[in-house]
Order: sequence, then structure tokens, then C-alpha cells
Amino acid sequence: MNHKQNSTNGLNLLLKEVKGYTQAQSAWRFYNNENVDIPSLNDPILAKGLEQIQQECKTYLLVAHDWSLINYRNHTAKKDCIETRTSHSKNALSKGYDLQSALGISDVTGEPITPLVHNLKTNDTVYSTYDNHIDMKLTHLDELSQRIQYINTKLGIDKTIVHIIDREADSVGFFRSLHEEDFYIVRALDRVFVEYEGKKITQKALAQTLKHGTCVQSITYQKKRVKIYVNSVDIVITRDAYIRDNHVQGKATYTRRKGKPVPMRFIVERLVDAQNNVVATWLLLSNLSQDVDDATIGLWYYYRWNIESYFKLLKSSGFNLEKWQQEKSQAIFKRLLIASYACVLVWQIEHASHKNIEEIKRFLVRLSGRLVARGKVSTSPALLAGIWNFFSTMDILELYDIEKLFEIKKELNSFWGMEF
Repeated sequence: MNHKQNSTNGLNLLLKEVKGYTQAQSAWRFYNNENVDIPSLNDPILAKGLEQIQQECKTYLLVAHDWSLINYRNHTAKKDCIETRTSHSKNALSKGYDLQSALGISDVTGEPITPLVHNLKTNDTVYSTYDNHIDMKLTHLDELSQRIQYINTKLGIDKTIVHIIDREADSVGFFRSLHEEDFYIVRALDRVFVEYEGKKITQKALAQTLKHGTCVQSITYQKKRVKIYVNSVDIVITRDAYIRDNHVQGKATYTRRKGKPVPMRFIVERLVDAQNNVVATWLLLSNLSQDVDDATIGLWYYYRWNIESYFKLLKSSGFNLEKWQQEKSQAIFKRLLIASYACVLVWQIEHASHKNIEEIKRFLVRLSGRLVARGKVSTSPALLAGIWNFFSTMDILELYDIEKLFEIKKELNSFWGMEF
């Protein structure tokens, strides 16, 4: 029996007809079993995801990258948490693990397909689905450069990959570290200087000189219907990079380094409501060729918000990741991979269009007990909860016959004085 069979047997064990306490103990042993390794758990996710990419993407694969703190501030048993002071208050302590993820998104529908990479950084190690030896001293962007090379060269994806990243990636050192074929859309910082028409100007000031431009489409943003407008100009980034050196006496030091000019397209994306008020402005940088127009880039950046929804599904609206009680971070990471596989399956159901799927979605939403917005058939959290309740119900039907269930119902109804 190989390690992958061991993993499968462990998952099957969790679904057997056992008592709650026994099931919890089985899960604990499974997540802490050294024979259940990270590749064993991640390989099925990746295989399923790559299959879905072939079906759901046309020419491009969009990959959203982001970082999220898993907050375990109140978990005293977890000894390897990262502790930092928050930016809001010097007295507020942030404690937990750094989750680093890359999410594949369809260029056709803008819907999430599969996580391609997960890293979990603790105080003393980094667990990863793509590299067992990530240097603890790497910054977010140094690790991201490695992650991009892995996705572009090791997964055998035959689509043009476009990496979409938030403002932390607006770094000339990061841009210079990438290869020419590493395409990206990065949200730009306001006060950083660039060159436009031979003059230095901040990106915020440059954005103010550009009109609304092309209307892309209408979307719902913060429960409000808005239109996306985009405009762009060509710029060059010539500033020096600041490269972090090794820590000296507990402090990071930086070396200023010159480099070659980086030509870029600067895109201003505005969300405008029915009263012509600008409710949000996103400044973007991209090295994509003119074959991909401004409207498409603006729309693709909007799709990046799927990774925020994914983190929310793992945390507050789905799996309650920040409530998990495993003491070992490796067990947390293994459990997270299983949860991410469940997300992939939920997304498949949510995006499916075959016969009877609408009825199945409505059934699962009703079973979940959750409300969805008017006009929407389902949401990922509702489908996830519905599936959980459905399989729990099926397990009950295997343990009790229908007459016994009606008998239990009658007993319960009697407590409220209800007739059978």
C-alpha cells in the first residue's frame, strides 16, 4: 500500500458510521499521520483543477495571488504562531499563520476554478504544495517570484498565464525579477513616481489627468450597480530598487540598486454609479501587449476579488478555519488542503450548466437554511452548507429506517405540544 492509498483510506475512515468522538479522534490521527504527506493531499486537487482549466479557459488562465493572516490570537496551544504588532495600534497583537495562495480563474466567466498553490508560513517553517524548502527569510515578493516560475513552467498549462496581484507587488525590484513571458496585472500605489512623456509624476497625479475612457460593463460593487470605465497610457519605471539584505542584529537592511527601465501600461479603472459619482478608483500596471485591450485588463482585475471570497469561504462563511483546534501547524495545513478540495467541488456545481443542475442548486440552498440575494440561484457558502447537510442526512438514512425517524419526529414534536 503506497502513501496515496493511505491518504484515501484516511478520508474514507472519516465518512464511516462511527460516533462523533471516534470520528474526531480518527480525524486527529489522520491529520497528524506522518504517512499522509502534503503531495498526497494536493495531487488530487491539482489534477482536478488542471482538468477544469482545460474546460473552462479559452486562451488565458488568470491567476490571482494574495496573502491572508489566519488569526489564532486566542489559541494558546499553538506555539509556532507568528506574532506582530498591527499597523492600526502598537498595542494590538496579531498572532497566527501567513496563508499564501494562488487561485486559478477562468478568462471566459471570471469564476474561480482551483487553487494552484498554498503556502502556510509559521514562526519557524513554511509548508508548501510546490516547494519543500522555501527559505524562511524570503519576503512575500521574493517567494512570489519563485511561485510564478513554478506555475508558468512546471504545471504544463497550455494557456497564456496572467498573474493578478494587489498593491504589495508594485515594486520595481519585483518587476525586474520576472521574465519577459511572465505577464501580470498589478494594482499600483498612489505616491510612487513613474516617467510619463519624459517627466516624473506620481501615479495618483497621472491618474487625475486621464478621463474616464471606455465603458467596460456594469457590475455590482458593494451592493450597488456601477459601470466600469478604463483608460490607459504608456509609462516607464526608472526608479532604483531597494533590495532587502540579511538581518543584521535583528533588523532588516536594504541596499539601493539601479536597474534597467521597465516599460509598462498604466491603466486607470473607475467604478461610476448611476449619478455619475466615482465610487472607487483602481490604478493598475500591466506588461500585457496591446492585443489585450484596456477593457479586458480592467475586467480581469475585477475578477481578482475571487481570491478574497475564497479566503472568506475558508474562514467566516464556510470552514471556520480560524476556529480549528489542531495544535500542530502541519495538521492545520493538511486539513486546509482537504477543505480547498471541497471548494473546488462546490465551484464545479456552482458553474455547471447541465440538465437538472438548477433544481439541484435550489435544493442544496434550501437544505442549507441560508438566504441568497434576489435573482441569484446559489452562492458558494450556501452550496457548501447544503452539501454538508445533504450528506449528513444520507448518513442518518443509512443508520435509521424511515419508521424510526417518524417516531423520533413524533417524540420531538410532543415537547412543543405539536400534533404528529
